[in-house]
Amino acid sequence: MGGIFKVRITESAGEIHDLRYRFIWSAWLDGTLLGKGHAFNPDEALSQAQELVDPEDIDDLEIDYRGRSVQWP
Repeated sequence: MGGIFKVRITESAGEIHDLRYRFIWSAWLDGTLLGKGHAFNPDEALSQAQELVDPEDIDDLEIDYRGRSVQWP
């Protein structure tokens, strides 16, 4: 039985010296934090988050994107 997999991706508002840390993400499954990290772009952030969960455990995917400079999905 799967659950709701939610990925929150936020673009850092501060000055970034290393672009690898431009986007901050967190992954949740049914309200339980699975992990968090940094990525260069939103696609990489989503990919990293999806590595934390088995696709069979997901009934629904929600993406909460909060970026300002990159238009993403």
